[in-house]
Amino acid sequence: MVPSTTTFPRLSAIVPALNAASTIAQCLDALTAQASDEIEIIVVDDGSTDDTYEIASRYNVRLLKLPRNMGPSCARNRGAEMARALILFFLDADVAIAPGGLARAEASMSGTHAGALIGSYDDDPAARSAISRFKNLAHHYFHQRSRTDATTFWGACGVVRRDLFFAVGGFDEHRDGIEDVELGYRMTARGIRIVLDPGLQVKHLKRWTLRSLVTTDLKMRAIPWTILWLEGRRLPADLNFSIDQRLAAIVAIAIAIITPIAVFKYQFWMLVVALVVVAIWLNRDLYRLLSKRGGFWFSVNGFFLQQLYYLYSIAGVVAGVAIYFARSWQLKRIAMNQCDRSNDT
Repeated sequence: MVPSTTTFPRLSAIVPALNAASTIAQCLDALTAQASDEIEIIVVDDGSTDDTYEIASRYNVRLLKLPRNMGPSCARNRGAEMARALILFFLDADVAIAPGGLARAEASMSGTHAGALIGSYDDDPAARSAISRFKNLAHHYFHQRSRTDATTFWGACGVVRRDLFFAVGGFDEHRDGIEDVELGYRMTARGIRIVLDPGLQVKHLKRWTLRSLVTTDLKMRAIPWTILWLEGRRLPADLNFSIDQRLAAIVAIAIAIITPIAVFKYQFWMLVVALVVVAIWLNRDLYRLLSKRGGFWFSVNGFFLQQLYYLYSIAGVVAGVAIYFARSWQLKRIAMNQCDRSNDT
């Protein structure tokens, strides 16, 4: 259904959706409550097999259904091609934008010289399980404490000027998982400024389990992000890659190594205690937030989940390095074989 307007909208909100029947209504309720004839909403159904398309069709949105699942990069690009506004606002189907969010995004883009803008999750996630609250609150914390000038884009809540988006080629449709991060790297490499606005917030509606948490952080974050670092020869220094977070990861590894030793050699327990104190100190504001939102024991559980996060993220980095060099070696070997065949002829 296309909004009845003869004027071009000022802002286009683009929502890619894949099997999002459980969250798409909340997402669109929040968007349509703020929309007007000068703001259009575009939903791109990325080959869903559930009721996502039927639910979205009940709203006053522009709706596109892809013939098959083609990935979030492709869905976002197709939505951007449909968009008529000069400002594109990408939102995931499992977030609900806070009241006034569309107006804030538009005002922020008008009031800065930035080419793009990203927000953060709020501190009151919808899913109430301990793992879901921890994951979303940690994400909120690291965005809130990060510097204003960002180096990455964020597809869950990211605004970009349409001309700049297409000038850099849009989302890389061959790189799903960290396609928004990679887009941000290309934009900043072109001198395009990306601003993090901590007041532009969305509520995450996703329910996490320990399995989905580890799997996503490894397969969709740590490994592909490491490969991207090596390809671009650049290591980020913001969000959860700041100096203190790198130190916190090292401390987590030390705790994991020394604790089993302390079981048999009690004199090592003082070192374990000292390392735990350092680990708490490095992320004291995060654990303070967890305690505020869920109490002391929730904060304690958050501490162990954060240490686990460091451990499997380091494992992901190691795996990413191995995959990168294995691919490089394979490509070099193919090139050498082609060269040998050319010489033989």
